[in-house]
Amino acid sequence: MPDIPFWNKCDNRCVMCTNDPSFARQDQAEYRLKGQVEKMERWLAGRGRGYLKNSGSADFLSLTGGEPTLHPEFFMLLSYFRKRLPRAQMTLLTNGRRFADEDFTRRFAAAARGPFSVAVPLHGPAARAHDAVSGVRGSFAATVKGLANLMALAPGVALEIRLVLHRMNAAALPRTLAFLLRKFPDVPRYRVVVIHYEIEGMSAANAARVELRLTDSAVALAAALPVIERFPDLRLYHFPLCVLPAALRPRCRITQPREDRAYPPACRGCAARRRCPGLMTEYFRRFGAGELRRLRA
Repeated sequence: MPDIPFWNKCDNRCVMCTNDPSFARQDQAEYRLKGQVEKMERWLAGRGRGYLKNSGSADFLSLTGGEPTLHPEFFMLLSYFRKRLPRAQMTLLTNGRRFADEDFTRRFAAAARGPFSVAVPLHGPAARAHDAVSGVRGSFAATVKGLANLMALAPGVALEIRLVLHRMNAAALPRTLAFLLRKFPDVPRYRVVVIHYEIEGMSAANAARVELRLTDSAVALAAALPVIERFPDLRLYHFPLCVLPAALRPRCRITQPREDRAYPPACRGCAARRRCPGLMTEYFRRFGAGELRRLRA
């Protein structure tokens, strides 16, 4: 199923956001309850009807933004989506700050009928690093409090902590993971996903601040390997297998549709081709394929 762009307002200004500034200037009226319901009903009557006919049920729905939790009809929309897609896995992509409010978190826990997951990005191991990426002072404290509340007050909701790597935070990856171990030692309670940033929207506009090669991301991951091994469910997104140490390759996942992945001539004859995420197409356009190498069986 497609992502549902829930709301275009956001209380962060992340330097690597995949939305561009024009997104936040769109008419908020189209994001009200009526507009969101109409979008869903159109999808269910069109492409969604064929999808449901062929698969028997919709298997996934991603609720995105902006910041979805700022939507004035947030809980009404959660109820609507669950009613229309009772068995779908739903994932809320959020900066986590609203969950610093315990009452909001309790209300969310009651409304988020499973299967439901929440994905929250953490931009660094301390306030200075995180807030420099989010663009908002105090966002680190609110995000960490939100994570703590989700773990304590929403036990039925699966939690994913996303670490998006770019030039501003990649070197801090071992310290960010060590912070998670100290702050949230119950590591089976959540999943960690490490993502190489996407060249789109604000991340493209802020290239001078965030641009990072995959091989440099791989160096940060290799340095973090002893800490990574302490997380039972840590996954890697957007990393071609050949740029990583062999010990990290089983943690890679293919998450992008085929049209957003490139397998240049350097991938021909590679033993890992069928299970490899390849290069992001925008990354390939910007940097080419010089970092890739063929893996042997």
